[in-house]
Amino acid sequence: MKFHLLFLRFLLLATLSLPSGAFHFAAIVGSSHWHSIASGAVYRTPSSPTNVPKSPSRTLPILTSITSSNPSADVVKTTVQQVQLASGTSAEIISCLPLRNKPSFSLNFLSSVLFGKGGNGKSKISDQNFDKPTLAFLHGSFHASWCWEENYMPYFASLGYPCVGLSLQGTGGTPAIPEGAKKVKIDSHVKDLDSFLRGLSDDDQNQEFGLGLGGNPEIVLIGHSFGGLTTMKWLETFYDKKDEKGHDHDDGINLLGVALLCSVPPSGNGPMTLRYLIRSFSDSWKITVGFAMKKAINDKELCRTLFFGGSDDSNGVTDEDIERYQGYFERDTVATIDLTDLASKLPSLRVDKTSGKAQFVDFLPSEPLVLGASDDFIVDKEGLDETSSYMGLDAPVVVDSPHDVMLGGKWKNGADAVLSWLNKLP
Repeated sequence: MKFHLLFLRFLLLATLSLPSGAFHFAAIVGSSHWHSIASGAVYRTPSSPTNVPKSPSRTLPILTSITSSNPSADVVKTTVQQVQLASGTSAEIISCLPLRNKPSFSLNFLSSVLFGKGGNGKSKISDQNFDKPTLAFLHGSFHASWCWEENYMPYFASLGYPCVGLSLQGTGGTPAIPEGAKKVKIDSHVKDLDSFLRGLSDDDQNQEFGLGLGGNPEIVLIGHSFGGLTTMKWLETFYDKKDEKGHDHDDGINLLGVALLCSVPPSGNGPMTLRYLIRSFSDSWKITVGFAMKKAINDKELCRTLFFGGSDDSNGVTDEDIERYQGYFERDTVATIDLTDLASKLPSLRVDKTSGKAQFVDFLPSEPLVLGASDDFIVDKEGLDETSSYMGLDAPVVVDSPHDVMLGGKWKNGADAVLSWLNKLP
């Protein structure tokens, strides 16, 4: 009994030192196994960024290039670039755009001749240069925008969806501000996300990404894990700019839909920490050492358990893949989230106490998607149900997958569930 009390004290203290965005992993519960609604996994070897070493002893530079083994590479273009956000952050973004739908130079030239220049001195352009909305991806802990490039980006881009991912502050490609900072406030992530979404418009006067998406592209925001919590905090601030009738006072972002994949719930890590301790002493220890002590960066078996499930390469993730992912994880855990600041903002005050529904849900342009994984070691069923209720849904969608739904052999289960939801958007 005394040992268990000492461990509880250690676990609670350990959660205060988790890497950027990773705090929730050590606090989120559960290894539940639910009935899958999707099947037919497609197995393939993930693509390998060319300059990320696989050796346990690593020097990890900022990504500068991507090579894709996706068979649709002839119809999409993937680019890694460093952009200056209006929020003041120098951020890494990865884009994967359909080549076949991009307007030709002659069309843009004709548009400029016929319609002249816009108020910002740029050529006037169409609201949207692609037939389908832009998918804006936001990663979770230990990850950056690279995690979307391996499968989701080329898959959706080959179907005509422009795809862009942002790497949050504290990752190797997006240094924390000020230089050398080891803590990042949640408000900084929210401001960067807001600037990123505004920069997707070619008409934005404060920043220029040069993606050619159009002057007012429809945007579908997709967040995974901690990226889901950041998305929910952004939605709170974004819809604060609307009046009680839903009239938008800020039309800089043409939001079409929101999807949360294996998301940290709106209450954060506290309630789930208690559930995990009650449910499984062994699993709570794995979570703690994996994230608080960063053992997932060097321990292959632990890394596989937390993110990818299965054993050996049973889920389409080889030991070589694990080493490569661990290289990314080391690169992308430079700074830590300011937990004291975050705790003061959780749980959300903008929620109906009876139903658990967020106040902004009635303003959303479409029904959101909340997706969970049947083999998620990180987010438990209670946390998933909480997120679903918060987003105004009766129940989440659950697919056959581990926590990292976008990686490994079962990535297509989650992708196809997202695609099914996209096809229903207005």
